[in-house]
Amino acid sequence: MPNQTSSATQSPPTVSRTNLQKGRANQKQRTYQALLDAALGLSEAGQQPTLQDIAKKAMVSRATAYRYFPSVDALIHEAYFGRGVVPLDEVVAPGPDPVEAAGRAADAMNRLLLGDEAGVHIVERAFMQMWLDNASEDRPARMARRMNYIDPIVDSLADRLDDGARSRLRTGLAMTMGTEAILAMRDVAGASREEAIAAGIWAAQSLVRQALAEASRQS
Repeated sequence: MPNQTSSATQSPPTVSRTNLQKGRANQKQRTYQALLDAALGLSEAGQQPTLQDIAKKAMVSRATAYRYFPSVDALIHEAYFGRGVVPLDEVVAPGPDPVEAAGRAADAMNRLLLGDEAGVHIVERAFMQMWLDNASEDRPARMARRMNYIDPIVDSLADRLDDGARSRLRTGLAMTMGTEAILAMRDVAGASREEAIAAGIWAAQSLVRQALAEASRQS
């Protein structure tokens, strides 16, 4: 009979680098969400929590909490902003025109952010501090809530745009809404709040129209 390697001596199955990265990313998201939930819970109970209080309720160390948010103000602002983001299906009716859907998504996201412009600066400063304080492979993941609006719209175009076009559109739409878009339009371009909202809508819709026009010409 041919020699067989005993199962007791076989090497354990290896875990792929991709699966390890996904596992770490999922854990970071869970920690991030636990901190947000703890901040909301303590704040709405009438407390003015410290970062230590929030970390204790989230069952993580203060050092871990500080890696995700360098200040309690940034954490609380991010928590309240996150709660204010409504699901896409409440912003856009099912089966929408993708151009209209993109405009509505940009309008909803940017209007929410401009309702607390000081909070936008606090949260963005926190994200920049996290980037500087942590090694690239160990940075906490951002929630990227705008992608909850963008991805369903882009995915709905799978029968009209190829993979490369959808990836490019997804990336482009990420520049039309969110904290960085607001800072660029307000602080750099000097737009008023309503001008910023209108520009975000126009830019998002223009990107979808352009992607569809390019696909039409190619076909």
